[in-house]
Amino acid sequence: MTATRPELEFCGGNAGTQYLIFNMSMPSSFRDSETYFDTVIEFLCSYSWIYREANVACIPSINIMPLEFKKYFLEISNEKLNAFPYIHENISDYPSELCSFRQQLSILTPNLNSPKTFDVMRNNRNHKGLSTKKTQEIKQLAAHIHDHCANTQVLVDLGAGLGYLSHALYGLKPDCLILGLEADMARVEQARQRCLRCLPPDAINSIRYLQKFVSFDSGSYIDEQTSELARNNGSLDRKTISIIGLHACGDLSINAMHLFLKMPRVQCLHIMPCCYHKLEVVNHGRDSDAKSFTNFPLSAALGKSVKKSFKNPFLNRPFLRLACQRSTSNWWRDCTEGAHKEHGYRMYMRALAEAILNSTEFVKPRKSRFPVASYPIDFFEIKRRFQLFSKESGASVEWQPSHENMFFEISTMYTDQEGSMLVEGLTCLQAAMQKLCENVVLFDRLCFLKEAAENQKLTVQVRYETLFDEKISPRCQVLFAEKLF
Repeated sequence: MTATRPELEFCGGNAGTQYLIFNMSMPSSFRDSETYFDTVIEFLCSYSWIYREANVACIPSINIMPLEFKKYFLEISNEKLNAFPYIHENISDYPSELCSFRQQLSILTPNLNSPKTFDVMRNNRNHKGLSTKKTQEIKQLAAHIHDHCANTQVLVDLGAGLGYLSHALYGLKPDCLILGLEADMARVEQARQRCLRCLPPDAINSIRYLQKFVSFDSGSYIDEQTSELARNNGSLDRKTISIIGLHACGDLSINAMHLFLKMPRVQCLHIMPCCYHKLEVVNHGRDSDAKSFTNFPLSAALGKSVKKSFKNPFLNRPFLRLACQRSTSNWWRDCTEGAHKEHGYRMYMRALAEAILNSTEFVKPRKSRFPVASYPIDFFEIKRRFQLFSKESGASVEWQPSHENMFFEISTMYTDQEGSMLVEGLTCLQAAMQKLCENVVLFDRLCFLKEAAENQKLTVQVRYETLFDEKISPRCQVLFAEKLF
């Protein structure tokens, strides 16, 4: 089986309802979401050691790395290390265990490398000082919203920030009404000032920024504020709404999905999710990585597959953090051997510092600049690079002989260079898995929208589209949903 180009899939719902699903998150070799998720969960159970710990505490992960994996990454050439994460490229001379790992990944991960070229906006007067990344995101999303929301009269920008997306949309369609909702009052004030400073005088009547933490039950508030905005602009009609959002962190994109489903006036949804690791946990506590999340798994399809598994796939915070790391296209394809060595060295040093702590302590890197990797790594170097703190008081404390004893115990397991190389090998494995982890998160949300729409007997069109060059903006997928009447 190979992952082929995604296709459009039509799914019949209750009472003749039809759903148009852009099947970009499930390789076409799978018949349905249940089969796909079952296979993914089985794979994640087998390889959860790659991501189950935070990278700053990865010593346990390299300890349980299979011997064939260890041997390979201790002998691998720099050229092969750079090529390894590109799982859809055929490289045949891997040891059997690594070959199986890459083959399974290539089957489970959609191959969405697009030949599309992206036009990056530069030198726009309303976006002076913005990075290429931010500029690209604003232009491409604004254009997509404008093209797909021609009949929408009010845009509700969730997490509006400083108002850049709202301003770009106003430039494309000056007669639209925009309600920007932002939880941070300082950002609301800055967005208002930018509106006065950068846009024509009439824009002050068309764009409103308000402080609001948006939850799944914010529908009444949005109805009220958009209706008032319409009345202030001479309309007594209850205008149709599109919910939009760039960089919808954590649960915000999921709350936007609930609002899309619950609010009759909302016709379209354009939301770009990010920061999956910031999802709210069910039970807050120090060991929050071990808790379940309020909104993940979200769909009944993924939830069912997880419950069927006899092993723990570790869909924890490190998993979600890996899902929103740099994509494979940003892996160091042309990275030098020295750069890999330096990165592995710094990660291994941090992991050693974490591994010798007790449960009441934490460390932070010191701000001083240090030279590039130098061996051997000794306990003096750990003390020089990291400051020890008490979790109870937050105050800095001194390193103790017990820490030094633990350091020597751990450091006998690997030579310094072996430890650094294995940590870099672990990073390489994570880069290979990143796209699959993100795909699980995004496809889970797509399935949820399909399930919820079916339950509510709504006719909807749902898909993801790649809007940005992921080498510049790794979170490049927009979730687009539209109610069909």
